Amino acid sequence: MTALPTTVAVGLLFSTTGPDAALGREGPAGTRLAIDEINGSARHDFTLRAEHRNPQGVAERYASMAQDLVERAGAHHIVGCTTSWSRKDVIPVLEKHGATLWYPCPYEGFECNEQVVYIGACPNQHILPLLDYVLPRFGVEGYLVGSNYIWGWETNRIARNIVEQSAGIVTGERYVAPGRRGHR
Repeated sequence: MTALPTTVAVGLLFSTTGPDAALGREGPAGTRLAIDEINGSARHDFTLRAEHRNPQGVAERYASMAQDLVERAGAHHIVGCTTSWSRKDVIPVLEKHGATLWYPCPYEGFECNEQVVYIGACPNQHILPLLDYVLPRFGVEGYLVGSNYIWGWETNRIARNIVEQSAGIVTGERYVAPGRRGHR
């Protein structure tokens, strides 16, 4: 019987710089806090070692960095990715190596993969309760706004279906490029 390694690598795949930095800085901080708590416990016969890679918000870097975490750092558990695009790009790497991604961010749903543990909320956990509250109080006519990205499209698709099922109408939709604030 093979003994467990005394140190286990855990990959952190978050953009702590670049356009996703505001979201990406919180993930490693929380993961390191959890690792420190686990390592501080006498209950375990191993320690965890964080191996962080920073794709700098460049979606095309996530897959190669996930591969590096698995092959070079020996991390078979990766915590990270803040966008659906980055999550989808690392899935083939995870499948190839039998690794697991712990995805902590909200996601649009409509995806299930045995290599991914979806921790974040999906739209049915926030858009349905919101529309259950809004439609009876403010009417069933609405205008949908979202990011021109997977999250905005899928969330508004659900909202559109709920509004229409409530005998309402969607008067229009507007999608804005991610990162553009104050765009009119």
